[in-house]
Amino acid sequence: MEKKSKVTKLTKMTKKDNYGNTSFALEFENGDKGFYACKNEEQKIFIAGEEATYLIEEKQGSSGKTYFKITIPQKNFGGGKPGYVPVDPRIQMISFSTSYAKDLVVADKIKIDQLAQKSEEIFKTMMKLYDTIK
Repeated sequence: MEKKSKVTKLTKMTKKDNYGNTSFALEFENGDKGFYACKNEEQKIFIAGEEATYLIEEKQGSSGKTYFKITIPQKNFGGGKPGYVPVDPRIQMISFSTSYAKDLVVADKIKIDQLAQKSEEIFKTMMKLYDTIK
């Protein structure tokens, strides 16, 4: 669950976890307490006295004790740059089929003047397969 609260206490743990992460014990103004782990020993996400947005999740340790894991919310990337439009698969197939036909010319399987015809044949076959699985 995503929450927002001021960090009241931040304690850097001395021992790293099995993945080489540094752990920090965190306490928040709203009473939440938990552990945050990150690769950077000098993390800049949670700063005492500043408000932070975080996720908190109850976990069970290997010894059976429960603890709270604190993470930062992940941003929704939604396909890259704003306004990003995915490439039409047909355009990709035109490129692939032409490249495959070119490979046949290089391998001396067809003549250069047959390139366009063979590319079109490959493209039509690819489109039939695409329509079948779509």
